[in-house]
Parts: sequence; structure tokens; C-alpha cells
Amino acid sequence: AAGSTAGPAVKRRRTEEPIQVRLRHILLKHRECKSTMDKVRNKQVKRTRGEAERILRGIIEECAADQSRKIFTQKCRELSECQSCLKAGELAGDLSWMKRGGGKFGEAFESMAFGLQVNQLSDLVDSDQ
Repeated sequence: AAGSTAGPAVKRRRTEEPIQVRLRHILLKHRECKSTMDKVRNKQVKRTRGEAERILRGIIEECAADQSRKIFTQKCRELSECQSCLKAGELAGDLSWMKRGGGKFGEAFESMAFGLQVNQLSDLVDSDQ
């Protein structure tokens, strides 16, 4: 047989920035948000910004220690105030695909999203939502 290969092809490491990214998130609102309505549970959000940050930091710690990556989905369904938490299976919190310059979530959110590696958790980010 002509032409042989020496093992599987080696994937080249991606060096260019992706055109789009797919995101999942957990949204916790606080009293200073533009909209303080939890649309999932249909109630006003009364927590302070500090309380929201404490809850989310706890979730980040739990997720970082969870090799199975099931805690994120569980916490998303339990606490997120975005209707994306109602999506089935592992899609809980899915924001779908996001392209640069979409503007929906704001500059800080977009810059964080495009800086992440696959399956990497970000720190807390303020969005325009």
C-alpha cells in the first residue's frame, strides 16, 4: 500500500480568535439592575449586589471542584433568573452562539466570553441585561 502515516494526525493549536463562541450562564439579579424582575419565578428581586456576588462566588467554587461538571447545570436550574435555565438537559443556561459585536450583553461580557477556553468558567461579569 502506498503512503502510510505515523500515527494519528496532530491537531494544530488554535492561534486565531474564534469568530463566535457558545455560552452558558447563571444570571443573578440584584436591586441595582435595570430590571429587577425574576422572569423565571415571576417575582421582584430584593437581594443586594453583595448578596448576589457572594452566592455566585460560592457557585464558582463548587463548579471548580466538580470534575463531572454537573453542579453548573444543577445550580443554573436552581438559581438562575434567566429563562435559559429552563432549557433541557445540559443546555440549562445556554445563550447559544454569540458573535463579536453583537452588543446584546455589553462590552465587558463579550470580552470575557471571547477570552475563555472551552469549558472554562469565567469570574463574575456584569452584563447589560
